[in-house]
Amino acid sequence: MTIRHQGQQYRPRMAFLRKIEALVKDMQDPDTGVRVQNQKVTVVSIPHAMTGSDVLQWISQRLWISGLEAQNLGNFIVKYGYIYPLQDPRNLTLKPDSSLYRFQTPYFWPTQQWPAEDVDYAIYLAKRNIKKKGILEEYEKENYNFLNKKINYKWDFVIMQAREQYRAGKERNKVDRCALDCQEKAYWLVHRCPPGANNVLDYGLDRVTNPNEDQVNQKQTVVSVRKEIMYYRQALMRSTVKSSVSLGGIVKYSEQFSSNDAIMSGCLPSNPWITDDTQFWDLNAKLFASSGCSYKWNRTI
Repeated sequence: MTIRHQGQQYRPRMAFLRKIEALVKDMQDPDTGVRVQNQKVTVVSIPHAMTGSDVLQWISQRLWISGLEAQNLGNFIVKYGYIYPLQDPRNLTLKPDSSLYRFQTPYFWPTQQWPAEDVDYAIYLAKRNIKKKGILEEYEKENYNFLNKKINYKWDFVIMQAREQYRAGKERNKVDRCALDCQEKAYWLVHRCPPGANNVLDYGLDRVTNPNEDQVNQKQTVVSVRKEIMYYRQALMRSTVKSSVSLGGIVKYSEQFSSNDAIMSGCLPSNPWITDDTQFWDLNAKLFASSGCSYKWNRTI
């Protein structure tokens, strides 16, 4: 039987992300948080934007840490998708300059544990393909073609959903449409990162073996094979006991010590766990040797 411990290996990561979320919520406080304002990106004025230098300064003052530590923590916050860059979306680092960033909506936070399904990613790529008129990045084109082959039986549904979302997005105003596009792109850059990028949400394979064992994922040598053969030979030479003999020993042991079990055989005086009489406890106080203790001593001697 294979025992899987799904979930236990995710708990340390979730605890770490909860601490980041608490810090991000403090950063969004209107009075004591990071200073945000409307910033113009290309031809659109994006609300609630902030600079990387302001974020680093706030982290240093809030946590009383050095600039290098604040830089490392800020990079973690950006890599996990709690803050996303507006001008260079693929560069998931916090720059200590006037580069513009924005807070990600809590709906896309990693702790929500929304599964990054292939269908959702295919809808996103199809929508971008419609919007960009076929001009996608190379890795996006490869993923688009791969998903087209993988879930070809759902492709009509994917195209229909992409067109519907694209049509609904055009009905929004330009600011909301730009903000939502940035949020979606930041989400998929974290969950379906480009080739060569560090996937911070990768938990690795679900292990079905003990990772602390020395022999896991190691090449077998002549010495290890000889030890294994010797172990199996000793196991074959070992004497076996029939199940009837083992059960007989258990029954004999139970009959021998059944008189000491107050629940199974009862006791004199009455059982204090069932009745209100505490005389049994008084007689078996530490100052007196009970009949059960005397019987056990007699058996051991």
